[in-house]
Amino acid sequence: VGRRHTEFFLALAEKAEPELSRSQQAEWLDRLETEHDNLRAALSWALGREIDSGFRLAGALCRFWHTRGYLSEGRRYLEAVASSAAVPATVRAKVLDGLGWIAEPQGDYERARVAYEESLELYRSSNDKRGVANALGDLGSLALDRGDYEEATTLLEESLTLHRELRSKEEVVGVLNGLGVLTSAKGDRE
Repeated sequence: VGRRHTEFFLALAEKAEPELSRSQQAEWLDRLETEHDNLRAALSWALGREIDSGFRLAGALCRFWHTRGYLSEGRRYLEAVASSAAVPATVRAKVLDGLGWIAEPQGDYERARVAYEESLELYRSSNDKRGVANALGDLGSLALDRGDYEEATTLLEESLTLHRELRSKEEVVGVLNGLGVLTSAKGDRE
């Protein structure tokens, strides 16, 4: 029963994940919110018995936890997954990126930086160009938050180049927004 429950909610979370950054975001966030207790139960069960499913479920829920403000809860699960030696490299990269994404708004810039850098290294070693572009963008945003405008510019421009090569319109828009915020922070309002 636990396995079937987990499989169902893993499928739901993985279906919802890409929708959380699209036009139907609100509906998917509400659906995950409604099933939050079931998602917690599935995650707890999986991390104790079906570790790969638990890793995938934690990775799929990062944006939900971030957007709905479940930062401490999400971070607990992600830290547990990130500390496991059994995590496959592709899943580990995604989990580390999500961990950075949650640690950053908590003000833990050092943990976010380490997580993003480890994620970037794993994405590079697996030749995942989209993952590399995303991790570079996350590191660039972190550098911007820390006031390191030179590093932020380098990282965001590299991320933008990769996203343009990949024709990732939504990601290009996000990076351009980050570069706009950066330019404004440097005093160039024009």
